[in-house]
Amino acid sequence: MPGTPHHPRSCRPRRLPGFAMAAALSLLVTACDERSDSGTAAEVAPQRPAAALAGKRWLDPGDRTLPEQWMASRLAGVDRPPDDPAVGRLHDLLVRADRAYDETPRMIANRAFQLQEMLAEKGIAESADSVVEGLLSVAGGDGITHGFGEAGQHYVTLRATGLDRDTALAALRRAAGDGRP
Repeated sequence: MPGTPHHPRSCRPRRLPGFAMAAALSLLVTACDERSDSGTAAEVAPQRPAAALAGKRWLDPGDRTLPEQWMASRLAGVDRPPDDPAVGRLHDLLVRADRAYDETPRMIANRAFQLQEMLAEKGIAESADSVVEGLLSVAGGDGITHGFGEAGQHYVTLRATGLDRDTALAALRRAAGDGRP
């Protein structure tokens, strides 16, 4: 026809019946999911979770992970078995913290990593276990339990003002009424 642009048939979109489209999609998905026999060992090997504990950012309520094992794994950047010496050391640390503070070992471990991250955001490198050890020095032997999270927040605030670790902990002890420097 004069004045009408010529469109060759091969350029026009084709419509497939619904069942044909579904079949084509099904084949495509299936083909993408299968591995060829010529795949490498890495492609064929079953996927293992990469550092399941070390990569976990938080222990949820009801999580059956040992807080000390999670802490040791996170600190090391690789999963640690329950009988690892670092896990034992962190168990002892969390037991002491549990006696000194209101929170459970799980919450203390969670808060310790939150505090580590908060300090890092301010350019201060201090590990979660070091934070727990420091805050244990603040918890008085008065038999009164206090909040670990609250003490930790005060600690981060003091560190953010430029105080070093020892000076910030001494200030927290003075504020708590402890005569120790």
